[in-house]
Amino acid sequence: MVTIKDVAREAGVSISTASYALNDDPRISKDTKERVLEVAKQLQYYPNAAARNLKRKRTNIVGVFVDGFAGPIYSSILDGIHLELINNGFSIVVSSGDSGKQLLLERQVDGAIIMDHHLEDDLIKHVAKNGMPIIILDRNLSGENIFVSMMNSEEIVYQLIVEMIKKGYKKIGYLSGPDNSYDNLHRLKGLVRALTEYNLSTDYYYKGEFTKLSGYNVAKNLIATEKNLPEFIFCANDEMAIGLMDAFIELGVRIPQDIAVAGFDNIEISSYITPKLTTVNVDRFNWGRDLASALIDLLINKCDSVHVDTKCNIIYRESC
Repeated sequence: MVTIKDVAREAGVSISTASYALNDDPRISKDTKERVLEVAKQLQYYPNAAARNLKRKRTNIVGVFVDGFAGPIYSSILDGIHLELINNGFSIVVSSGDSGKQLLLERQVDGAIIMDHHLEDDLIKHVAKNGMPIIILDRNLSGENIFVSMMNSEEIVYQLIVEMIKKGYKKIGYLSGPDNSYDNLHRLKGLVRALTEYNLSTDYYYKGEFTKLSGYNVAKNLIATEKNLPEFIFCANDEMAIGLMDAFIELGVRIPQDIAVAGFDNIEISSYITPKLTTVNVDRFNWGRDLASALIDLLINKCDSVHVDTKCNIIYRESC
């Protein structure tokens, strides 16, 4: 295996000079630097990243932690994060669950963007307190080196439900995600606020799990057991809405004539299904870029605040 000693010997310089040249140190002349780099290329020498990071006390790697790798939600935000990081000389590692915990505890990344709701608050506080800047999404958590970026789900859902009420829907239902989900709770809060303001019932509540299958099963059970059906169902995400619509169509329920449906996320398939799904669009790509930019600012400029706004808008289609 080629070492820096081999590069230094072949280039006719000391090991320290070779090291400075490989690390683009301004104290080394242009000619010497070019000679060392050329020798390193010829010998196919690659610096030991672990040793270099130990010396610098930096990895130039940012960790992004997600709930899991299934589903269509994370791709756009990860694309935005990745693009901004590589444009600024950082690499990205994406992890989930126990492997994510190890990355954080062993400080294998310089900073973190956390979307994984399974990472415990105490773990995050412990890692951040020891100097790692962390941006956490859609979770109220405060502590040293912890910064929060929130999606205003409540307000945009409130606007959607008010529009549906103005269109004439009075019996409005909610297909929920998991009870412990911050997103689910705030989307429900927006719906309840609109219904309460217009003196409408909040009894049409159905339990889902943010999956297409759970939406499908809710619809099957609803048609089989309920007599007093809602006129419109707002689903806490698009996957459940699509599952709900699949079951309704199988059972001969017309959308939107019999029951109208809307979702949240604007996943790609929502504009291709029949009928096309009304939904809330989230600009996740630019959200990802802004998150990465903010974290880089924390790492490089040691700033003490983060302001990352998430832009949402309602896309009205054929389902309601």
